[in-house]
Amino acid sequence: MQLLSKEHVIGEKMKIAQKILNRVLWMPIGLVKGILEIANDKARDYNNKRLYPHALIDTNCCFTSDTIIGEHSQILKGSVVNHCRIGKYTYVSYNALLQNTIIGNYCSISSNVKIGLGLHPLNLFSTSPIFYKVKNTLKVKLLEKDLEFEEYKSIEIGSDVWIGAGAIVMDGVKVGHGAVIAAGAVVTKDIPPYAIVGGVPAKIIKFRFSEEVRESLLESRWWEKKAEDVNAMREQLLSICQNFPVVN
Repeated sequence: MQLLSKEHVIGEKMKIAQKILNRVLWMPIGLVKGILEIANDKARDYNNKRLYPHALIDTNCCFTSDTIIGEHSQILKGSVVNHCRIGKYTYVSYNALLQNTIIGNYCSISSNVKIGLGLHPLNLFSTSPIFYKVKNTLKVKLLEKDLEFEEYKSIEIGSDVWIGAGAIVMDGVKVGHGAVIAAGAVVTKDIPPYAIVGGVPAKIIKFRFSEEVRESLLESRWWEKKAEDVNAMREQLLSICQNFPVVN
């Protein structure tokens, strides 16, 4: 019994030793790979700042080559922006995913927001991409060509829109100027200007202002101006908001 116990202990020690030896042998490869990944990340960060010199671009952000970012806008760490046009004075917080989206000026987009996740066909026998895409994430080729299906639809986000943390905006949606999307909301339908929405799916909770104020603000189109010019007309804009009660 003691002999079997000793043999078991020796066997376990040999397994541990082999595991350590394997790690040591693979360490140079892992080290080289790690250095290359760091170098690639640094090169990407440098290139991002070169591509968008008039915006503030944080580290570990990824952009497709056709993405446009306006002056004085900011993209924070870990965000992925594909096929988008972002206006001026707009910020996108940490770890956001934006795809196929036009975003206006003066927008505030919080962390972990996802806009444009893509669609799956609901009229086929399966929603798995292997049955409608030649090049799919599973790398299983069953088709000679893609089935006719619009996987991504463009999204429009107006100006002065505030999107809370973790919100999701689905493909094809239009969000009006001045709208507010609550944290964690899932937006599946268009949102009118200055509406506050929340929930899953998102529904209108209330409007920020009365109809008269909304019309006056929309007519002013203040978001098309530079920040200094908007600040110069601050009293005018405040008077528009304060002359009418907020809608509950």
